[in-house]
Amino acid sequence: MSKPKTAGEVEELKSEIEAMFKMSDKELMEKLPSFAPKVKGKALELLTAMPDLPQRLVKRLEESDVKKTAVEVPKASDAFTEMLWAVISALVEKKPDLKEVVKTAGDIKINYEAIDSPMKGHYELKEGKITGGPGLSETQDLKVTGPSDVLVKLTTGTIDSTSGFMQGLYKLEGNLTTGMRLATVTKKIAEALKGQ
Repeated sequence: MSKPKTAGEVEELKSEIEAMFKMSDKELMEKLPSFAPKVKGKALELLTAMPDLPQRLVKRLEESDVKKTAVEVPKASDAFTEMLWAVISALVEKKPDLKEVVKTAGDIKINYEAIDSPMKGHYELKEGKITGGPGLSETQDLKVTGPSDVLVKLTTGTIDSTSGFMQGLYKLEGNLTTGMRLATVTKKIAEALKGQ
């Protein structure tokens, strides 16, 4: 991750994020596509400046109509996805216990796709790091499909991945043992996102 040129750059981003949390959904959807790339290389510094950023992002995500956004403003949906994964990646880097869980799970490539909207994304665990973003990866070990709101709730930990699968809330393609390794990681990430 690149370092900011000045501490003022991080403060400026922090101010922009604070303003975004106060915006209406419509204003936020207009702003996100140009803003999200700024966060990507500065997420670690932003987490230091705003320790509650993950919790606030999750809260905003849970308050949004994800399906409607993905259908009506796919660029904004992709931008939020990009920003969320930048923060998750930085969170894993910042928390040694979380990094160890990711490392122990091994290398896994995951695609996820909504069945009720154009929302598609991917993430990858590799060598103790996690990266992700919008769009599908060319290769995958696992593929998760389900309604938009279920996919979001899996990421934020509102739905437990194991019980959600058993209840048929989403489908999983790929090796179930790999899925179980991933479930351990997603549970720990959800806890970290909620500040636990």
